[in-house]
Amino acid sequence: MSHLTTDLFNSLYRKHYEQLFYYAYGFTDDAEVCRDILADVFESLWTHRKKITQETAHSYLYQCVRNKCIDYVRRQQLNRQYESFIKGTADTDTDMEPDATEERMQTVQECIDLLPPKTKLVLEECYFHNKKYKEVATALDISTNAIKKHIVKALSVLRERCRGTTDEENS
Repeated sequence: MSHLTTDLFNSLYRKHYEQLFYYAYGFTDDAEVCRDILADVFESLWTHRKKITQETAHSYLYQCVRNKCIDYVRRQQLNRQYESFIKGTADTDTDMEPDATEERMQTVQECIDLLPPKTKLVLEECYFHNKKYKEVATALDISTNAIKKHIVKALSVLRERCRGTTDEENS
């Protein structure tokens, strides 16, 4: 069992890059995202080269690509939920006055400000600064599952608080 050398790494890159790209594209449907995912995967392969053998490299690459694609798809789904929520609270009706839209956005910001500090930080880092869950998890020294729980909690609280506030305004 030999560990990965520079030559073997280069060979794996040349041999598998295109196949992995199309594999990732099947999940993401975005060429730029695929390139980013593959860059992360091959960086991970290089970082862990002493633990990976030539025999396990192929499955390691595909498993990493699959996991990163699934994380990307989940993050996109949460982003769509958040955007839908914001659009719902902002009510983009063309008859709506710009001041009313600004007022609702202010209400959303006030609701965000009422979130627990760590939940607010996670929400801002993931949505406003477009950081990956893993990046935020590493920075805060918590698991990616904890990040997901903070996001779900934040969106739930925002939905509840802002729905109540906008219902009061409409009465």
